[in-house]
This record gives sequence, C-alpha cells and structure tokens, in this order.
Amino acid sequence: GKMRYPPGMATRATPATTRDDMLDAARSLIGDIGYAGMSHADITAAVGMGRTTFYEHFASKEDLLVELVSRDLPPVTAEILASVDSSLPPQERLHELSFRMVEFVGTDHIGLILHTEVPKLSPEAQRSISDSHRGIADEFAQIYDEGVESGVFRALPGAFVGRMMQAIVMTGGRAVMDSRDPSTDVGTIATNTADTLIAALRPVS
Repeated sequence: GKMRYPPGMATRATPATTRDDMLDAARSLIGDIGYAGMSHADITAAVGMGRTTFYEHFASKEDLLVELVSRDLPPVTAEILASVDSSLPPQERLHELSFRMVEFVGTDHIGLILHTEVPKLSPEAQRSISDSHRGIADEFAQIYDEGVESGVFRALPGAFVGRMMQAIVMTGGRAVMDSRDPSTDVGTIATNTADTLIAALRPVS
C-alpha cells in the first residue's frame, strides 16, 4: 500500500491524500455510526478540515460512497477470487466461494456498505458499483455452469439461479452482521450458508 504518515508529519496534504483520508474516514464512520448517520461535517472533522472542503472533493455523500466502493472493492474481489483454488471440483469451489463471500459481506465495512446502503442509491450509482464486483458474479456463474456440465448441479434457468445464489449468500452475510458476536459466529454461519447453497443446486433424486 501507500505510506501513511504519522499525524503532523506531512506538512502539506496533497489533494490526492486528502481525498483518500476522507474516504478512509468515511469508511470507519460508516462502520461506527452507519452511512445514514454520517454527515459531511463528520467526515471533514475526522480529517481535520473545514466542512466546505468536502465539496472540493466530492459532489455529494452518494458520490463519496461510490468512490469509496470503487476504490476498495476491486482489490477485495481479486483477493476472494484468488483464494479459491481453481483446480477443485465445482461443488468444493462453489462452497469455498460462498463461504468467503459470507465472511466478506458480514464482517468487512465495504461488504456491509454494499448490502445495506447500495440498494438505496440512485440507479447510476448502483451501476457504477456493480461494475466493481462483476467478477464475483461471473465466477459464481462459471462454477455453476461447470457443475451443470459435470452433473453435480441441476440445470436451472440462469436468471433464477443467479438471484437464488446471491440471495442465499446475502442472507448468510446479514445473519453474521446481526449476530451478537460476528467474529465468533462467522465460521458457522458461512459454513451453513455454503452447505445450503450446494444443497439447493444438487439434482433432485
């Protein structure tokens, strides 16, 4: 990553670092008080700037959220995809991918934001955000197709199966968010979610 200066060390913040600092501040504020509760003033106060500074960098709070997701989501997406061994059979790969997604949605600030705030955003904002994590959806689809070809999954209509997989993963993620102790419960919930997803796709005997 980039160098982080201890407070007071960087004499003059460049616009790029100010922008990044504001995004970082927003990310932790959303984790603490939620997107709805966070104001422009909270963000600028957190980075020690006047509140008008906000508009030098972002058009609106929504604009900031879109930028935050498009900055922080692609590296996480890449990491999740890289963590799943592509030589595993489809069932095991899908299980692993579902597990990792529940973990991400339930415990990472960006995961939380995606599934609580993004649905409320404007269509344009939603589109630019969905571009940032298209890779994950493609991977789910590809593994599913391979499973259908090899006979471990049943053939279901594409529009239905994509939504169903997403709904199961999101339900797992929400269950983690809502649990009393997410870091303790995430393993069990993610395993249950992945097991349920695989069971839902198995051929009906």
